[in-house]
Amino acid sequence: MLNTVPVSHAQLLQFADRIALDDGEQQLSYHELALQVSILSAWLVASPYQRIAISGDNSIAWVIADLALAQANKIAIPVPVFFSAQQQQFMLAEAGVELVLQTQPSEQSQPTVINGLWAKRLNPVEHQATSMPISSGKITFTSGTTSTPKGVCLSWKQQAATCDGLQQALAEQFSGAPQLHYCLLPLATLLENVAGVYLPLRLGQRVLMLSAAKTGLAGSSGLDLPTFIASLLQYRPASLILTPQLLQALLLICRQHPELSRTFRFIAVGGAHCAKALLTQAAALKLPIFQGYGLSEAGSVVALNLPQQQRQNSVGKPLPHVAVRVRQQHIEVNGQLFSGYLGEMPRDPEAWLDTGDLGYLDEDGYLVIQGRSKHLLISSYGRNISPEWLEAELQSCPAIAQAMVLGDAKPWLSVVLTLRANASKQTLQQQLSQLNTQLPDYARLRTVLVINTPFTQANQQLTANGRLRRQPIIEQYQTAIEQLYQQQPDPLIPTIMAVAAKEELTYEFF
Repeated sequence: MLNTVPVSHAQLLQFADRIALDDGEQQLSYHELALQVSILSAWLVASPYQRIAISGDNSIAWVIADLALAQANKIAIPVPVFFSAQQQQFMLAEAGVELVLQTQPSEQSQPTVINGLWAKRLNPVEHQATSMPISSGKITFTSGTTSTPKGVCLSWKQQAATCDGLQQALAEQFSGAPQLHYCLLPLATLLENVAGVYLPLRLGQRVLMLSAAKTGLAGSSGLDLPTFIASLLQYRPASLILTPQLLQALLLICRQHPELSRTFRFIAVGGAHCAKALLTQAAALKLPIFQGYGLSEAGSVVALNLPQQQRQNSVGKPLPHVAVRVRQQHIEVNGQLFSGYLGEMPRDPEAWLDTGDLGYLDEDGYLVIQGRSKHLLISSYGRNISPEWLEAELQSCPAIAQAMVLGDAKPWLSVVLTLRANASKQTLQQQLSQLNTQLPDYARLRTVLVINTPFTQANQQLTANGRLRRQPIIEQYQTAIEQLYQQQPDPLIPTIMAVAAKEELTYEFF
């Protein structure tokens, strides 16, 4: 029989007195978790609200709220903590959220029936409901391929199917005595939500969820390394889900504390392209790294390397809940997929979805990713960013004449730009700093290359209709761009590097 919710009451009860959730101060057994979920679910069923957001830092109450919303068949809208205030307001309004469950009290919030969880009613006049597919169970918002995030509508049945596929693939790996999974990424991140909470609970594991202050991970890309090290040394988890940038940090930590390498049994890496050099370094440290691939429209994970089934430079074989094919290098998926986008018509469940990624399936069925068909940037922290959005935002800076944003597979974004006549570097820095305060942290421009020669059709850096030709620009300034990523920029005040008289020869920092 197919599961209709990601984690059912019966699935929780089968592990009885095992520890299910641990926040470093409080522990909840599987039996206690099942009871708490049932209590909150009954409270939600009795409420008149259908579209309900979950807001706040990682916590036991966040997980209870998520599981209870599924059990009550309500629509859950996780609010990413790394979204800007403007983006959060947009998504609440766009989804027509009627009630927000918060892990911290706020003005006008009231306690719920669960400790550590408060509820805040939103004004229905301010939040008009946008149409969505009738089967919607969770609306997960992308990290903002534009300034306005896009809502992906997933049914609870679809999320259960993703869990079924993951459980089938990893049940053997996590059989035996329960192990500890460390939820490092924010729970509003679909990958951690599904593979870091639902899956471990199905497998009877203990799930550790610390606040950001205790993990060292702030926003979408900030990392306090000493705090992260302290948490790993204290809890010594068996499994983690990492972005490539966090893997880079883990490699540094394991060189300093080689004994940590022996505690891990499974480290999944996804969210962005992972450089071959990082995987090679991980292998040298004997870290059990398994690269995967996924997208929100497929409920997160589509393909994953496994201990008994892996191939270097691939993202593994597709999981059972989806089918993958490649047509003219475009990767397409089918099977248990999303219901549609918020505000749009429901999608045909039989239709294949073009992921926008390019690659191929090798002779043994392993999926290899070769790039993207669009200009979408994916930072090494796994944040999806449209350069066109930020290039439009940069037009608000009077000092800038032209600009091209870059940062694919990098820890932060940079911009190559030309200045308007009489604009000074100091004025530019002031304007960019002001712009950065208005952007979510993953979209801030931290390093800048000022060039002397404008982008034109003549130098092959503009198309005939005036669009940027990105690759020729990157190739022209490759050396300078590499120097940008050797800096240690401030989160808000960008580091500016200007091309001197002879471009691509000498540079001056400001």
